Amino acid sequence: MKRPSTFLLLLLTLAALPTSSFATTIHFDEFGTTPLLNVDGLHVFGVTFHFNGVADWNGQIGTSGNAVLVSDPLLTGATTGTLTLDFDVPTPLLRFDIALLSLDTIPSAFTVTFPGSAGVVGSTVPQPAGFYSEGSFQYSGAPIAHADITFFNGTDSSGGMVTAFGLDNLTYQTGLQTVPEPAGGVLLTGALLLLGVLGRRKSRCRTVV
Repeated sequence: MKRPSTFLLLLLTLAALPTSSFATTIHFDEFGTTPLLNVDGLHVFGVTFHFNGVADWNGQIGTSGNAVLVSDPLLTGATTGTLTLDFDVPTPLLRFDIALLSLDTIPSAFTVTFPGSAGVVGSTVPQPAGFYSEGSFQYSGAPIAHADITFFNGTDSSGGMVTAFGLDNLTYQTGLQTVPEPAGGVLLTGALLLLGVLGRRKSRCRTVV
């Protein structure tokens, strides 16, 4: 008995693969540094940005030598605004790095809110010899299609006014690397049926001979 063809084995392998997503990371340098792009209403890379104020996709705040987690260009704006992210495909992963214009540790530097969440609070700490207080956020769990990010706005413990933020390395999951389960099931069924048909044909040929 001959073995199934390589093509059919490939079909069966693809059908058996589980669905999985891949991560997309935005560095906010994708469109260069000029002109400045207003982030409000911008839809790119599977996410729509909204900001109730002035915020730039490719802003620069002088991070060279002054910041560790973020680097120019990055998404910049006033801490009085709220940054909203609407994902085309709900993502089970959300990560970003943030810098606030402060030389102080800020325990409640930002708050991330999404459906089913009361709000996740993140902190920032000053970098050595820098002008910014930096921190990171990471969520992994049930897929979310919407997230709001608010920022600390006011006076830090050292008396400095925290008026500006920078956000960088926005990471989320979107798209599929392999065949979705329903399509995979159809593919597997079709491949098995094809194997059966070929098997019957070979059996008939041997009978005739």
